[in-house]
Amino acid sequence: MLLTVKQFHRDARAHLDDSPIDDATTFGEFVAARRYPRSFVELYAVPLVACVWSSGGGDAMAYPARYLFEFLAHHGMLSVGGSPQWRTVVGGSATYVQAVAARIGAVRTSAPVQSVERHPDGVNLLVAGGRERHDRVVVATHADQALRLLARPTPAESEVLGTFRYSTNQTVLHRDSSILPSEPGIRASWNFRTTRDPGRPPVVTYWMNLLQGIDPASPLLVTLNAPDLVDPATVIATMTYEHPVYTPQSVAAQRRLSELSTETTTIAGAYHGWGFHEDGCRSGVAAAEHFGASW
Repeated sequence: MLLTVKQFHRDARAHLDDSPIDDATTFGEFVAARRYPRSFVELYAVPLVACVWSSGGGDAMAYPARYLFEFLAHHGMLSVGGSPQWRTVVGGSATYVQAVAARIGAVRTSAPVQSVERHPDGVNLLVAGGRERHDRVVVATHADQALRLLARPTPAESEVLGTFRYSTNQTVLHRDSSILPSEPGIRASWNFRTTRDPGRPPVVTYWMNLLQGIDPASPLLVTLNAPDLVDPATVIATMTYEHPVYTPQSVAAQRRLSELSTETTTIAGAYHGWGFHEDGCRSGVAAAEHFGASW
């Protein structure tokens, strides 16, 4: 299997060099065409995508191959060594959220917008207290949420935003170390548990102590899709997260997102890229630039 991983790295880099930017080959088709061993598919190919994007096996195999390989190449994951240095924000991601909030004026939380009504000279936001008038609006949500928020969406908005779909992941923050590999020496930042149940989503555990430099004497773990495997006495919090699922159709729609910007509205979100914090940030900068702001 390990030798096949090296062969896969070579094949993936060759595919990046030889395929057009709009190539629609899926990861599953790429893997099947090269007849990689079953052990490679079950223990490397599927976990690779499932751990990064919190997706199931079927979704992993439907991922557009070229788009996947671009991400892996950016992150030094198409070679055995040479990955970029992993760095963390002191105090966690909340610190940069707070830093941004302190610079952009009034921030209201727990005040959901129900609808965005656009007019030639501005936008009305329908909120719990009534309607608010604004000059311009950036809709920075999941794609499906943006489509539901926009009153009278255009055909292009319905077509493009409606292409994106999301996986739902039951997530537990806990201290149950038994869900990690039994051999301490092979515990990693990302840990994947295989399952014989084809209908069960992947069980992924992030070891936050290693990821965020937290004292290992007090285990801190985030496990997806396995609340039944975690000792209830160790649970700190439970959450439900949604992650974008990438297909050839959604990647093609991604290239059309800029068409949806108008003089009064534009959109942003991690789905404009690979679904991560930095993708959301980059799309927010682009949205601000659309309305004349400079970086």
